[in-house]
Amino acid sequence: MKRYIKLSYNIGVDTPLYPETPPVVIEKVKEISKGNSCNTYLITLLNHVGTHVDTPKHFFNLGRAISEYSIEELVFQKPLIVDCPKKINEVIEIDDIASLMSSTDADILLIRTGFYKYRKKDIYCYKNPYLSPRAAEYLRENFSTLKAIGIDCISISSYGKRDMGKKAHKILLKKDGFKGCPVLIIEDLYLPYEIKKLDELIVSPVFIKGIDSAPCTVIGIIQD
Repeated sequence: MKRYIKLSYNIGVDTPLYPETPPVVIEKVKEISKGNSCNTYLITLLNHVGTHVDTPKHFFNLGRAISEYSIEELVFQKPLIVDCPKKINEVIEIDDIASLMSSTDADILLIRTGFYKYRKKDIYCYKNPYLSPRAAEYLRENFSTLKAIGIDCISISSYGKRDMGKKAHKILLKKDGFKGCPVLIIEDLYLPYEIKKLDELIVSPVFIKGIDSAPCTVIGIIQD
């Protein structure tokens, strides 16, 4: 029997935002209560709000955009959850990753820091754990089957370490210099500790032409 678990958050006006991100705005356009024939809404949000997937175009003009990915490329058959407990502004380094991934052919790595418990506090946006460029490089060099990574923080980049964050993003998203394909980045994931393993994972973004990345619904599948 299969169980399906949503690993992404709903988007709303209260969604935590990476610093300097414009707020989410949801406006009623038509209302039945006001005599209109239906209810409709205008939604304004940055494409990196909430649970979202970063593609190569996020940092490379010639990189692939979200609408250029097929559905098949966003279905992962060998997800791996690794517990990497981190506190405020702590870095995820090679030693953290190496100790958890001695040998694997995973196609998506889900890093559970436990920081999601602060999602309703300001530190979630400003002082989250982050991935070092060296750790990003280690993943690219040693795990060529990896097609994506996900993290239970607002970003793999911390606001106070943005230069390092940009480097880590570029290493994962770049096309050249490594054996495998560019590694997609899924940020602001919901990864509760009750989930020990997943048998499959589906990333379902909003396919909008021309944009680099997009909010997404992430579905974990467990085969009991």
